[in-house]
Amino acid sequence: MEYLSETKQCQNCKQDFIIEPDDFAFYEKIKVPAPTFCPECRLQRRLAFRNERSLYKRPCDMCGADIICMFSPVSPNAKRPFTVYCHNCFYSDKWDPMDYGKKYDSNKSFFEQWREIQEAIPHLGLFQQNSVNSPWINYELDDKNCYLNFGGHFNEDSAYSQYLLKSKDCIDNFWLMNSQFGYESTLSENCYKIFFSIFCFDCQDTYFSFDCKGCYNIYGCTGLRHKQNYIFNKPVSKEDFQKFIEEKRLGTYTNFLMLKKQAEDFWKSQPQRANYIDKSVSSSGNIIKDCKNCNACWNAEKTEDSKFILYGLNIKDSHDTTSVWGGEKCYDFIAGSEQLSNVRFSTSIIKSSTNIEYSHYLTNCHNCFGCINLTSKSLCILNTQYTKDEFEVLRKKIIEEMCAKPYTDSKNREYPYGEFFPYEHSPFGYNETVANQYFPLEKKEAEELGFNWNNYESETKHEFSDYQILNDIKDAGDDVLEKVLKCEISGKAFRIIPMELQFYKKFDLPLPRVSPFERHAKRLSFIKDHLKLYNRQCFGCKKPTETVYTELEFPMIYCEQCYLKETY
Repeated sequence: MEYLSETKQCQNCKQDFIIEPDDFAFYEKIKVPAPTFCPECRLQRRLAFRNERSLYKRPCDMCGADIICMFSPVSPNAKRPFTVYCHNCFYSDKWDPMDYGKKYDSNKSFFEQWREIQEAIPHLGLFQQNSVNSPWINYELDDKNCYLNFGGHFNEDSAYSQYLLKSKDCIDNFWLMNSQFGYESTLSENCYKIFFSIFCFDCQDTYFSFDCKGCYNIYGCTGLRHKQNYIFNKPVSKEDFQKFIEEKRLGTYTNFLMLKKQAEDFWKSQPQRANYIDKSVSSSGNIIKDCKNCNACWNAEKTEDSKFILYGLNIKDSHDTTSVWGGEKCYDFIAGSEQLSNVRFSTSIIKSSTNIEYSHYLTNCHNCFGCINLTSKSLCILNTQYTKDEFEVLRKKIIEEMCAKPYTDSKNREYPYGEFFPYEHSPFGYNETVANQYFPLEKKEAEELGFNWNNYESETKHEFSDYQILNDIKDAGDDVLEKVLKCEISGKAFRIIPMELQFYKKFDLPLPRVSPFERHAKRLSFIKDHLKLYNRQCFGCKKPTETVYTELEFPMIYCEQCYLKETY
């Protein structure tokens, strides 16, 4: 069948968006209707169902032990706080998620019935497994001695990092893999002693550098390949490099600010790659590696025939998936891993699950519709078991009724079959979720758009210490560990932890003046501020080129051909 492009108006933001012929072909392949929300609003809606960083102390509702969890003691837009279990209780045989099942009722909308289960069933406090001495981590696996890490795996002695993988002794990073001694670095891999750098691969002793590969002893550099002992892209002797490090100590905050600005100004003065697309064919977006036929994709690796991907690894033939590793034929889906197939309109689906719709946190499940917190189940609807024939008949009936009489939310947006969960069914306040990091809103703005908002405030009140953060890390004693510091940006309280102080002293780095969450927001800005393509001119060949960078950010950009010619 031949399809034509079609312009639609998003029922959320009211802006026009185009559905291309290849989009229609995908929707037909997986048998879903075309979306009524634009791609950006679909992403925002998915992210509003993921809380990574807003953590709370409260008792486990089964054993009574004090636990750390992502569900606040006051749940927004719910009749009562969500029931939360600690890890041991949640995975015990003392309860059965099937006991919370419902028979489908045609007199109610499907989403209303799903919400009733969501509010009644116990939830897992934090998503973490096989971790040691790491209670304050979320969406993490196989960590040891880690603190406030999110979305990573196989890490040790690390803190304040997002998407850290197979790394050790790392503080304050975003998407750092297979590395040791990394600090304030972003989108880098296979590095040793890397500080304040972006897009660096196979580098060692690297400071304030951007887009470098296979380098050693570099400082304030950009676009280098297989170089040693360079300062601001100029070669120096090994002795002069070490002398520069000793004289321009980063351990003093004044030096740090000066050198940071000097490096960023230097990056800006050099031609930069329009987009980071490496070893990929027929792909558009940014930070794409080993991909084929991927369009409007961001942070995608080893992915094929996909569109509208944000943070995807080993994805095939999928659209609108976010934070998914290993899946095919997936659509409008956030948070999943390991050999998934045909998952749509769902959150947190893992381990070989197939044919899943409108569900949350299923493990090794198959043919499930509207289910929550199940493991190794199949042919279930609303946490109720059916035979194969019963399942197919009831699924068809629910879809027909969802389309004939769509659920309507508080803002008169309709949710027929084919749309993700309504905003108001998120278990979190918008201010708790990843959505607020990528699409920041004030309380009034969020509520006007129909999002939940969490007004809970901890009873713990912090009295700030009368402590002036010292300019030189050499002058900082262990007494700083007892101080309650005030973030220079948010005004909120934060502390320095022992692992952190030891790291700063070991590598002669200044004490931070802002809280871990604000430091993360600064690193994240490099990702979220580059989710749009601009039409510009290549500085080399002068041909029209799409880039994620504005002219203000990087005045000179190279198309891929000119970039490769210049750097290799």
